[in-house]
Amino acid sequence: MTELSRHRGCTCASPFRRRRSRHGASGPPGRDDRSGPGELSAPAEAAVRGYLARRPDATVVVLGEGPGTGFRRLDNGRLTWLSVLPPGDAAARRMLLPDGPRRRTVGRPGTGAGWPALVGTVERGVVVAVPGAPAGLPAGAVRDLLAVCAARFPGGALVLDALSWRAAAAVFLTVRHHRGVAAVHARPLPPRRPSGPARPRRRWLPWTAVCEVHFAAAHAA
Repeated sequence: MTELSRHRGCTCASPFRRRRSRHGASGPPGRDDRSGPGELSAPAEAAVRGYLARRPDATVVVLGEGPGTGFRRLDNGRLTWLSVLPPGDAAARRMLLPDGPRRRTVGRPGTGAGWPALVGTVERGVVVAVPGAPAGLPAGAVRDLLAVCAARFPGGALVLDALSWRAAAAVFLTVRHHRGVAAVHARPLPPRRPSGPARPRRRWLPWTAVCEVHFAAAHAA
């Protein structure tokens, strides 16, 4: 994992909107083969796990989670898990995975930013994870999400899974203007093996990466 940038400056907060990936249900190139739609890749889960090693009582917020087993894989017996989905999807998920003492699913419109108010004990730590879809997430939505998290979750982290190189570049450009961000790291995702004839690619430009953004603590902002 390589630290790519440190910076200062933060100004606005806007709704986070999720869009369907143009690569279809199987996800964009670079996704971990074991991950289904709406699940975090292994490197993204490693980033969340690293945050929990430092803040074991933190809240994990997953935006757009599928009916997967991320909670079971990452549960340390102390964390709180919050899955945020559009209302219809949230109802379907609760039927498959009923809420528990430390895990719940909430329905919020995809264009709304009301979900941060649902996070309780922010001082225990918050890590927000967005699985898969950012390969099709517009740069503006990435900037808006960074602004919301920087303002609401000091000392927290944001994990953006399977970012295209264009979206990753937008993250690196945006963080220079956010005083609340301490650092951003990137974890390149290994490319999938193509099913057809292999196509040559630029080796210096990975298709996708996991971006891990760390926000400054309140006293340091």
